[in-house]
Amino acid sequence: MKVELHIIQNFAPSCLNRDDTNTPKDCEFGGHRRARISSQCIKRAVRWNGGFQEQLAEYLSSRSLRFPNQVAEQLQKMGVAAGSAKTIGKSLQDIAKKEAKDGEESTKKGGGQELDILKTPQIIFYTSEEVQECAKIIKSLLDQGMKPQDCVKEIRNKKSKHFLQLPKPRSADIALFGRMTTSDHFMDVDAACQVAHAISTNKVMMDMDFYTAVDDLQPKGETGAGMMGITGFNSSCFYRYSLVDTKQLWSNLGEDKELSRKTLEAFLRASVSAIPTGKQNSMAAHNPPEVIFAVVREKGAPMSLANAFITPIRPSKEKSLMQASIEAMDDYWGRLTTVYGENGVKSRPICLVGDAELKALKDQQVGSFDKLVTLVLNSVPF
Repeated sequence: MKVELHIIQNFAPSCLNRDDTNTPKDCEFGGHRRARISSQCIKRAVRWNGGFQEQLAEYLSSRSLRFPNQVAEQLQKMGVAAGSAKTIGKSLQDIAKKEAKDGEESTKKGGGQELDILKTPQIIFYTSEEVQECAKIIKSLLDQGMKPQDCVKEIRNKKSKHFLQLPKPRSADIALFGRMTTSDHFMDVDAACQVAHAISTNKVMMDMDFYTAVDDLQPKGETGAGMMGITGFNSSCFYRYSLVDTKQLWSNLGEDKELSRKTLEAFLRASVSAIPTGKQNSMAAHNPPEVIFAVVREKGAPMSLANAFITPIRPSKEKSLMQASIEAMDDYWGRLTTVYGENGVKSRPICLVGDAELKALKDQQVGSFDKLVTLVLNSVPF
């Protein structure tokens, strides 16, 4: 079973997700330039959303280069001398890089940093339990009299009974977004969630803000700014699409129905409330979605509704950009289901903030987001 989420969200002037030139990310779609927010940016906003963090506090991981550093710190907490812990941490720096030979201590920089920073070359998702398990095995080897520099060789030796092979973590964010490493020690996890790049329903017009800052202590009579610069921004109405494979989520979480339901609910709520943080101190674009449309499918292929906006939406005297975007999505859903049917669709609630003339989905409208979440969760067999 799959749960799809379709969101339309209009932002005031903002630069929520920047490229290397300090301007909002964009792309071409339908032959026209569109504003874009990357899927990575959206997923991070979801993961770091306060509600998501609070609801799943006991089941979250870290995405970091610092696994060796944290193992070294854990070893010190377990009574290992700082020098020995650091030696072990240095040897662990290649644990997430398959190209390195087993037990070989890296002489290269890891993650762009010097060796003593204790980082892996590859960024990975991992849990505190995995850090503790690694430290626990190494501590037992130290207690048996093994030298610090040999401990990591032992846990990386596939022929050794102490070979480190961490089980699938019970982590909500890893279960949703997956984990892929070039390492034999961390189990890869297929993501249960797919997130599309958000694109604007309208043709984007990029604007530039020339700004200055005046030196507060500048002597009277002097003119000019203490600094000046340029930043890009735009105001766009975004279509956002994501889906969760509930069977994969359930499998990733060890077939724990309660945690699976809790994770799905946290994802739905965070997807609606999470907003990227780019340039928010300068622009404060905290604009909630105007429409949330969820589709629960028992079978059949998922369907993005992005092609509803292949021709850019334009406001008119009669309809705002938001109203026209919502109605275009509703019309496209109607056309898709006329051709392909709705066989396999178990539930399809839609929730609107403003006024829009729905046709295909008129009978599916609910009055609140809470009601939409309840209907979705009740349609999923967790």
